[in-house]
Amino acid sequence: MTLPVRAGTLPALALAALFGLSLPEVARAEDPRAPDFRTTDLAGEEVRLADILGEGPIVVDFWATWCKPCIKELPYIQRMHDEYSGRGLQVYAVSIDSPKSQSRVKPFISGRKFTFPVLMDPGQDVFGKLQGKGSVPYVVVLDAEGRIRYRHTGYRPGDETELEKVVVGLLEEAEGADPAETDASDPGGAAAPGDEEDVSTG
Repeated sequence: MTLPVRAGTLPALALAALFGLSLPEVARAEDPRAPDFRTTDLAGEEVRLADILGEGPIVVDFWATWCKPCIKELPYIQRMHDEYSGRGLQVYAVSIDSPKSQSRVKPFISGRKFTFPVLMDPGQDVFGKLQGKGSVPYVVVLDAEGRIRYRHTGYRPGDETELEKVVVGLLEEAEGADPAETDASDPGGAAAPGDEEDVSTG
């Protein structure tokens, strides 16, 4: 299903369609839960969505080692993991690297000293289940019950502010406070599978 976007964003939507970009989308409380999925982490251990629900909001960030916008975004994902995991936030960075580039994922993560959990999705099964449209980075925020509350494709500087507002709002909602407002922002840059380039070092 298509998630609703706030009124007043139609001109931006037209531009996004023209240039093949996507806008952030904020879901409503009545939206259904994300479908369950199973995948593995870097150690080969199975991770299932149903097993990680209930503790707090979940950020699922789809990325790839060859995706330049992803590389710019991931330090902010790490900062969010560091700052909010103590309040119940869970962060998962899901690599859609194909078997061709999958071997780069572990050294990429360790070389940059990222500590968030990394999941593998070489067939893009999880990506498809969470309504990915073919480009990364693609971030999805679920509430503790598994409802999709936010989606965004691409990354431009400043997008992390919008994402943080959503996360803080959901944390406050879980803690019984009024959730922070979330407003649609401009579309960001993205990379599509097939644009593969080895940018796993440096």
